[in-house]
Order: sequence, then structure tokens, then C-alpha cells
Amino acid sequence: MPRPGDRRPLICDQAITLLADGGARALTHGAIDRAAGLPKGSTSYYFRTREALISATIERIRTHSREAMTNAEPVSDITADVAAVFITEQLVAFDGVRRADALAVFALLPEVRENDSLRDELGSCLFSMERATALLEVLGSSTPREDAADLIAFLSGMLFDMFFGVRSHNVGGARPASDSVERMLRRMISAPG
Repeated sequence: MPRPGDRRPLICDQAITLLADGGARALTHGAIDRAAGLPKGSTSYYFRTREALISATIERIRTHSREAMTNAEPVSDITADVAAVFITEQLVAFDGVRRADALAVFALLPEVRENDSLRDELGSCLFSMERATALLEVLGSSTPREDAADLIAFLSGMLFDMFFGVRSHNVGGARPASDSVERMLRRMISAPG
């Protein structure tokens, strides 16, 4: 929880907006100061390096993801079809209220390519391996951790497709996202270990 007067959340939220609107090239300490209405040098005071700023921004996206999951409607009887609807609702949020988070992640891909630590942080900020593993355990997967990794890769691909692929153009022939997610989940829970 940030302390009162702590400008880090504001700075990171502005970084997300700049990344979503202008890509990685738009992300500078000065641009954040201007966008946030902060005195010149404020962002540099909190985050001395670009790497520190990127790491904090990724963590802010992770915080948004945790909040979205916490605020989601609790589901009592988890089945593959119920889980598919829930997961699809989270995906749809990335094309709505969480659009900036998703676009910021895509904008940061080239920035983290050479940095293993940042790459790992970025790769896990939208979807939680722990939550995916727990879901697959409840659904009866015989290999929940491995299936969770596959599910996250699948969802990351679905998200990319929503922004840049077939689904972004509403091309006929693309299954509804919930159908695709449910098919994936059913394969995972019915596959032998």
C-alpha cells in the first residue's frame, strides 16, 4: 500500500497510459512528469533508471491484475464452462477497462527482450500462474502446473489476437473466445497425465 503523498502509483499509471498510447518510445521520465502534471525531475527522483521505471510499471500492471481478480464475481461451482466464461470476462476487460494495461505489456516486449528478470516480470503480470494452477487443480487436471503454463500461453495468444489478429477484425470463422477457452480447458482436464 503506497504511503500518502507517494507519487509512484501516479507515475506508473501515467507510464502505462504513455506506453498504451505511444509505445515504448513515448516512455521517458520527462514525458511522465508532463503527463502527470508533476515538477520536472519527479519521475527521476522515484525511478533513477529506465529499468527501475519499467520494473515498477510492470508491478503496477500486476497490481491491477490482482485487483481485477479480487473484484471479480466469486464462483461457487467451478466447471469448465463456468471457468471459461469467467476467463473470457477477464479477457474482454483487456479490450475495455484494462486496455491500457494490455497495450503497455505489448509495448514493453522489445524493452525487456534482453533482460531475463524484466522479461519474467512482464510475462507474469497479466495472468497469474498460481491462480491458473489452482483453477486447474479444482477442475481435475492431472498436471495442473504444466497445464497452467499452457493456459497462460494460450490466453496470451488470444489477447494478442484480440488486438492484432483475426479477432481484431471480427473475421467470420473465429470462434467466440469463451468457446475457445472452454475447449482448451476441457482438453486439459480430460487428458491423461
